[in-house]
Amino acid sequence: MKIGFIFPNKDRRYKTIHLGLGYLAAYARQQHPDLEFTVLDTRVASAKETKAFFAAKFDLIGITVYSPVYFEVINIFNKIKKSDCNVPICLGGPYVTTIKEEIFRRTPADFAVCGEGEISFSELIFHLKGKKDIKDINGLIYKNKAGEIVSNPEREKIKDLNILPFPAYDIFKMNRYPLHRMVATRGCPFSCAWCNSSSVWDFTYRTRDVENVIEELEMLVRDYGKKIFVFGDNSFNANLKWINRFCDSLIEKDIEILWSVSLRADILDQETAHKMKKAGCYNVSIGIESANNEMLKHINKGTTIEKITDGIKMLKEAGIEVMSQFVMGSPHETLETIKESVEYAKTSGADYSNFYAVLPYKGTAQWDYVEKHGRFYTKDIHDFHSINPRIVFETPEFSYAERLEAIKLVKKNGFYSNQDKKNWMFDFAKETGRKIQNLLPKSAGERVYLVLKSIYRLKIVKKNNK
Repeated sequence: MKIGFIFPNKDRRYKTIHLGLGYLAAYARQQHPDLEFTVLDTRVASAKETKAFFAAKFDLIGITVYSPVYFEVINIFNKIKKSDCNVPICLGGPYVTTIKEEIFRRTPADFAVCGEGEISFSELIFHLKGKKDIKDINGLIYKNKAGEIVSNPEREKIKDLNILPFPAYDIFKMNRYPLHRMVATRGCPFSCAWCNSSSVWDFTYRTRDVENVIEELEMLVRDYGKKIFVFGDNSFNANLKWINRFCDSLIEKDIEILWSVSLRADILDQETAHKMKKAGCYNVSIGIESANNEMLKHINKGTTIEKITDGIKMLKEAGIEVMSQFVMGSPHETLETIKESVEYAKTSGADYSNFYAVLPYKGTAQWDYVEKHGRFYTKDIHDFHSINPRIVFETPEFSYAERLEAIKLVKKNGFYSNQDKKNWMFDFAKETGRKIQNLLPKSAGERVYLVLKSIYRLKIVKKNNK
């Protein structure tokens, strides 16, 4: 059985494999030894490879969808239907999980997998082979013979992540990616008002065993070369004991890698920060969101700016680079709270600060607040990313004019970061850093990588903020 996977991201900034597709393929292989996978990553595929993919015959095509690439997905549907109008198409990803049945009014898809997809996708293959009734596949939405949209019950989350095989890295052209991307956990135990992680994970938080993560990490270095590791977890340090065991293992095994994570600055102690640095962590991204404590309460951040400040100090003392991130426009936000955050960003001690105009997503407290108290300019979330300036709603406390003034203020201070487009300098820095890292000792490779990254930030980010 031949399955085609498509990762639409041709204009996005990062060259990175799609771990979700890797996990789908790996799990499905365990259940179906006859499967043959072909991946089209539109960010790295050549014109010849793209043409060959759409000329090929598949028994099933799976497309991962997130809101910024929606219009690329529509173009992909048109190409598929021109080449093979009968091939069944299954969609998945956060966009699908957020809008659910509506995806069938947006696209001519046949199936959609919501939430955690490994088991549901594998069972869909059994159905296409005539071995499983489609009504029994939890987590699946589909059109029946009458053209009606049917939503099966939600699928329970996988309790033990260690039962999952490592992603099928072999289906990707790994030499084209400058980074190794991994996840050690799934979900997030927190409930920030603007974050739609809960729509995918239902506030569940699960960790893989440290040994399981280390084994995958060693395999990647052995089979695909030394690269920077980026962990895509929502809250990498939600379990402080786990991150200490992880760092201890890297140190004891003398695994010399450089890695970056997103974490909460308020869940940290000085010993852990130093241990992270010793284990190879060179960079962290922390979500500050707002420097105003009342705002932090309104968005359910569950912390204070004082605790965040302490965390930044610990990270900097340990020698770890800090990227701080803020969102503008959350419930109860005002122009004055934005000004407070801008002033904090100047003095927080973080190496870089990014401000993002917040976007509302269905299923979040922020969406509900805007519906009740504010005004949407559009509710089509796939349109959000093409609106410039990126203001898609207003509230009584924060008008359109004030939001526009806030964006201008943040741009003036060099903090605005709604740009996520590919550019040649970013690609050059990442690719060169990867090559040098494999040639030089750890410390030298780290210095070169950070220099190239700094050049990118100085040249590109400064340009985008003009």
